[in-house]
Amino acid sequence: MLALIRLLVILLFYYPLSSMGTAASIENMQLLGKGTAYYLKFIKVYDASLYSEPLAGSENILDRDVSKCLQLQYSVGVDAEDFITSANTILTRQFTTEQLNEVATELEILHGGYTDVEEGDSYTLCYAKTTQTTTLALNNQEVVSVSSPDFAEIYFSIWLGKTDPLDEELREDLLANIAVQ
Repeated sequence: MLALIRLLVILLFYYPLSSMGTAASIENMQLLGKGTAYYLKFIKVYDASLYSEPLAGSENILDRDVSKCLQLQYSVGVDAEDFITSANTILTRQFTTEQLNEVATELEILHGGYTDVEEGDSYTLCYAKTTQTTTLALNNQEVVSVSSPDFAEIYFSIWLGKTDPLDEELREDLLANIAVQ
């Protein structure tokens, strides 16, 4: 209970509710690619779609100067704790302890926003370069925002990172329409 209160205090003081409306919007972006995530290679968990503003060609999708949205449409129910466990497992494969410690507060805030999902639910993770804010929305309702371009680069690496992403085939499908990565 104390951890929940601490998280709420952090959210209210460091990330005021007025900033929640500054998220990047899929409507203003182009679809870069689509893919499907599977558990044990045959249980469909979600369909993923990656959106971004038009890229100049030399930009990396993970750059802090690129607004982007990743939408995940769930085919099965998933517990909030499973999101956190999976994210932490992948991030510890991709980054050093020191790198993750630098965004530990932001990870705690975003992970605190996760709730259980059911078939048909959709999470959208968007990064807006103008505000340098990452926003998590569940079924088009903003849940939490984190102001940190470093956090965005790290967290989107779960799906889009060159080294040890969640699923290499999913990464390739999401980046299918990007010439240089």
